[in-house]
Amino acid sequence: MPILTRKNNLRLKKYWEKVLLKNITLDTNGPVKLYPIKNSDFTPYQNNGGTVLALAKNDYCIVASDTRFSAGFALPTRNSNRVIKISSNILLATAGMQADLLVLQEEVKKKADYYKKKNEKNFSVLNCAFYLSSLLYSRRFFPFFAFNILTGMDTNGEGMNFSFDAIGSFEKSSASCKGKGEQLIQSLLDSQTSFHTHSKDTKTKELTNQIALIKNYFIKAAQRGISIGDGLQIFILTKKGVLIENNILRED
Repeated sequence: MPILTRKNNLRLKKYWEKVLLKNITLDTNGPVKLYPIKNSDFTPYQNNGGTVLALAKNDYCIVASDTRFSAGFALPTRNSNRVIKISSNILLATAGMQADLLVLQEEVKKKADYYKKKNEKNFSVLNCAFYLSSLLYSRRFFPFFAFNILTGMDTNGEGMNFSFDAIGSFEKSSASCKGKGEQLIQSLLDSQTSFHTHSKDTKTKELTNQIALIKNYFIKAAQRGISIGDGLQIFILTKKGVLIENNILRED
């Protein structure tokens, strides 16, 4: 064992100054060598793409999603489903990491089923929104990499739409978009659907016209984004139930 002399103390002090000030490490096995510190490239998250869109009107709601599942430049599947039916009056659309998406949607679905079994009635859209917000906020230190839109018909038959961020903050909106195509589509929704930039057009209130606009939004977004494409699922929610329409986007 080396004797802690004045000379050895000065030598150790110099080494530790280099370690602390110059970001180098010491290898204590054998002779002293200096190695640069390398930052790890590991990340627990992966953005698997996807674009979800939803809008709510007085007597109906529309939720749309593309089906492309991307992992970088790879396409593990072209038939990914990002929209789940929580109850007969609520739909949840999620974009982001596929693993977190599946876990989060399953948790909300279980809670809705438990609520219905215990109270013999469905979740209201507002109650479901607050539950989803609390669930996301409970994971704020290691959040779900998932961006959600909750849409449904309220007890009075009016459509409601809530947009969420990753840690549970949410707002009510008439139309919203999440995912890879948000920057391309949200401005079009504000202009053509929510009428934030010009006067209202009575023709665009019709269901068929809204569906045609949504198809056009996704076609244009798919031409500019490589993570958007393959298929387009449109869910039409009314008092009578849910109607699903499948369409084809570009498949390159």
